[in-house]
Amino acid sequence: MVGHATLDRQHFKTCLGPLEDFVAKVKRGFISNQIFVGLPWKTVRQKYEAIIQKLIKTYPLYFTIVGRDDGLNAESLFAVIKERISTSSYAVFDATGGNANVSLEYGYAEGIDVPRAIFVSAHKAAQKQNATSPIISDLLGMRRVPYKTDKTLMAALHKLCKEHDYTTRFERALSEALKGKPRGEKKRNRTLALKIVHALDNKVKIRRSELVQRIQAQGYIEPEIDFLLKKLSGLGILKCKVGRYSDVYIA
Repeated sequence: MVGHATLDRQHFKTCLGPLEDFVAKVKRGFISNQIFVGLPWKTVRQKYEAIIQKLIKTYPLYFTIVGRDDGLNAESLFAVIKERISTSSYAVFDATGGNANVSLEYGYAEGIDVPRAIFVSAHKAAQKQNATSPIISDLLGMRRVPYKTDKTLMAALHKLCKEHDYTTRFERALSEALKGKPRGEKKRNRTLALKIVHALDNKVKIRRSELVQRIQAQGYIEPEIDFLLKKLSGLGILKCKVGRYSDVYIA
């Protein structure tokens, strides 16, 4: 993660600048199914990544994690982090170990009013804070989601995903789109709908023809893909138009 010093809230707001803070609050546009995850890069990243791979098989949500493996210098990396936070519908910050970078990212999310949650390991071995990167005092008083094991972390993230606004809209739309269809067909179409939405992971948009080709390569035929694209668009899950060169967006 970024090698920035820990900042208290007032110092953070001064560094952010009143104009940038104001613009971010007023004009923040976000991707409805994107969730930012800020975490200690060395200690818990692999745990989250393994859980996320399971969650995306059930939920139409995209989790974005930004860190040192992206090959950017500290200044550029923090710019990317700020962009990902500001374009996310929700943010999860794992404060295990009192990581300074996570504190800074949380402060930025708070400054621009991104809905957020603090996760922290309740395991004794994980509660030892890094003395060189103390967590900001304001974060200590925030309500947290504690977890002791991978299983309880999975359960907490599962609950978050299930209650997320995009998930509830997605489920309502599928129920409406597939009303009256046989159980087996509903199951196939639900899997297809998830594949369509996840084709947009880490993308603002995708060309419709490219999306169709990708999904066809996974064993689906064009008429069923077009059927769901039309339904998901009409029910406010995606934005897309008919036409080979039209683009598809998350609604």
